[in-house]
Amino acid sequence: MHSLIKYWIKFVILATGLALFSHSVHATNVIVHPTVQLDNLSPSNLRRIFTMRNRQWQKDLPIRVFVFASDNKIHSNFCLQTLEVFPYQLDKIWGKLLFSGLGEPPQVVNSQEEMIEKVRSTPGAIGYVDKIVNSEGLLIMTIGNNDE
Repeated sequence: MHSLIKYWIKFVILATGLALFSHSVHATNVIVHPTVQLDNLSPSNLRRIFTMRNRQWQKDLPIRVFVFASDNKIHSNFCLQTLEVFPYQLDKIWGKLLFSGLGEPPQVVNSQEEMIEKVRSTPGAIGYVDKIVNSEGLLIMTIGNNDE
C-alpha cells in the first residue's frame, strides 16, 4: 500500500509538471519570403532545410536560413516541437559545416523583429517566430504530413 501512495504522488507531480510545461510552450510560426511560392512543408523537408541539407527552393532560388541563438527560448521550442531535434544537435551539424568548409551555418538574429525584417527583406529566406503582429511581406508556412 505504501508503494502505491508513492507511485500516485509521483504520477501527480509528473502530470502537474507536464500540464504546466504544455501551457508555457508556444507553437512557433515558420515564415518565408514570398519568393518561395510555397505554403506547405513536410516536417522532414523542414528538418532538411534547417540542417542545411536542402540549399535551394524550386527554380534554383537559394534558401537563406535565419535562426535565434541556441539559448533562446523560441529557438528551443522550435527545435523540440517543430523540428523534433535538440538545439545542441543543430549546433553540432552547423559546426561541422563551418569547420569542414562544406557550408555555412544559418544567420543568427537577436529579436523577433529582426527575424521578421530579415525574412521579409531577403529573397528565399526562412525563419520562425512565436508571434506575428504584421504578416505583410511574409508567407506563414503550414507544416503538413506529406513528404515532398
